[in-house]
Amino acid sequence: MSEGSGTDGAGRARGATDTSLAEVPAKVRFERSVAAGPWGVEQWRVAAIEPDDGEGALAIVLHRDEAEGVWLNLTTDEPSIFAMWRLDEADGTPRAIALTVSYSEAARWMDGGEQVDRVPMPAEMRPWLAGFVDQHYVPEAKRTKRKGPKPSFMRGDELERMADEERRRFAANAAPGERGGRS
Repeated sequence: MSEGSGTDGAGRARGATDTSLAEVPAKVRFERSVAAGPWGVEQWRVAAIEPDDGEGALAIVLHRDEAEGVWLNLTTDEPSIFAMWRLDEADGTPRAIALTVSYSEAARWMDGGEQVDRVPMPAEMRPWLAGFVDQHYVPEAKRTKRKGPKPSFMRGDELERMADEERRRFAANAAPGERGGRS
């Protein structure tokens, strides 16, 4: 997104909330098919997600705390946009509820039992999201590996030696009134 494409002076899309960094309005198009067979079950799926400022458009919102999920999406073979949708109880037509480009958010929706479909992300959108990831994604620090065997794989004498060291360390670090023998 550039300044001329509807951003404020801070680089956020106009209309973005304080907790979001940018919003891109889009419309979801559905496709209906009837399954072959004696029952002819009607099935819906998301056919496309297209930029649209019109009535009924939903916003693809970027949040700093979703930077890892956006990074995960961008580093796949086919980055996607995810749409959560439901069938309207009154007339049985599909209605989009929310859009995201975060794998993590889409996974939470699916874990919650929601209907979520994905469509390939337009190539024009990828550089914008890559800039977001570069600015806000911080990989977790790698954990240092413990040296030596895990306690569950130690021989009995090794485990006892480790327990004795822990007792001595606890006794040395304990306050004077806390030192005491075993009961």
